[in-house]
Amino acid sequence: MRILKWIAGILATIIILAVVGCSTVGLPKVSATPETTRPQPDLLEPMGVMDQVRTAEDWTDERAPFWRNMLLSQVYGTIPEPVQAELLSDGVITTDLLDGRATLTAVRLKLTIGAHEFVQDVHFVIPNTPGPHPVILGAGSCPNTMTLPFEGVTVDEGVSYPDYCEMSNPVMSSLAHFIFGRYIETPPLEEIIDHGFAFGAYYPGMVVPDSTITGMEALGSIRQGTMEHGPYAAIGVWSWVASRIMDYVETSDTLDAERVILFGHSRTAKSSLLAGALDERIAGVISHQSGTGGAALQKNNVGESIEEITETFPHWFTPTYALYAGREADMPFDQHALVSLMAPRPLLLGNSARDRWADPRGTFSAARAAGEVYELLGAEPFSARNLNDFQPDATLAFQFRPGTHGITPEDWSPFLEWLDHHFSE
Repeated sequence: MRILKWIAGILATIIILAVVGCSTVGLPKVSATPETTRPQPDLLEPMGVMDQVRTAEDWTDERAPFWRNMLLSQVYGTIPEPVQAELLSDGVITTDLLDGRATLTAVRLKLTIGAHEFVQDVHFVIPNTPGPHPVILGAGSCPNTMTLPFEGVTVDEGVSYPDYCEMSNPVMSSLAHFIFGRYIETPPLEEIIDHGFAFGAYYPGMVVPDSTITGMEALGSIRQGTMEHGPYAAIGVWSWVASRIMDYVETSDTLDAERVILFGHSRTAKSSLLAGALDERIAGVISHQSGTGGAALQKNNVGESIEEITETFPHWFTPTYALYAGREADMPFDQHALVSLMAPRPLLLGNSARDRWADPRGTFSAARAAGEVYELLGAEPFSARNLNDFQPDATLAFQFRPGTHGITPEDWSPFLEWLDHHFSE
């Protein structure tokens, strides 16, 4: 019997590691010394018929749209039309959450893509103090019942989600916490509230499930006509979901639409960063361990490869991206272009020393290259000297801690310090 349990545990571990795509266990420690090579291509140099970028107007009017279109056509696919979210319901679950310090609300939105309609639930934990409050919108890789395990937070039958979200299973629970950390989904809500921030939890898998089979089926069902940047893909649609929630926040009296910060970890760090790059209403982003297809460079051939990520998660990206597998050097772009599209708004890139799979050094290099755009647009340049040089007052900041892929107390402490600097009144 013990042998059977041991075998079952090993199989469960392998399944979870394969499903979540963050195989960091046993990887060597990442050096805190920056890479010496400069990301290519240069974001501001002459390209084709485009001259050197010298002014903020040059960037805003010509170069930023160029990089945006490049990334969509080569990596993320077409983004659905920005059809305004329709409010279906908005109710209070309790005003006595966290010993009376917060109110828990449930918002249900109708999102429209072409002829298709989707329901998107968002649950907000809002301080019981005068507002409007800055809000952290946290994209979960599991339904809101896991992010906010409170009475009144429910998930509809038929919502698809990964197996590791079954936290009622002791084996799955222990493995998920081992892989993702103590704050796998649920953030330190008491600390967030005490710092004056609201927290909004949403699961974008309600629109496109994070599954090769059901995700590809969902994407196929909504594809239509001529698509400017290729077929829809999950990361792009999830970023669109964040913008539709932003539509709702703009109508709220208790949430400050001028201070909306997107938070995502791993796969949702990719979509949160993309949403910030595409939607200038987003005031800031915390993109934690976003890796390949996120903030990490690809031409340096470190960490998860394009071949590995597109074979394991074909629904995440447009099919064009997979064509670069094994020929990353031929790409006319790299991910520092995505980071630069957040400029000059605050961006925090989180990383860890045992997460070579997400390539912290490549992410640092991307930030350093994007820092030139931040400076061009009037923000301070990226000035961190090495990966350990966390600067909470920096508009473009880099955070690096010991440990593996996951969300831990060692992450949320610098997150909150950075948030206080940029978004507290």
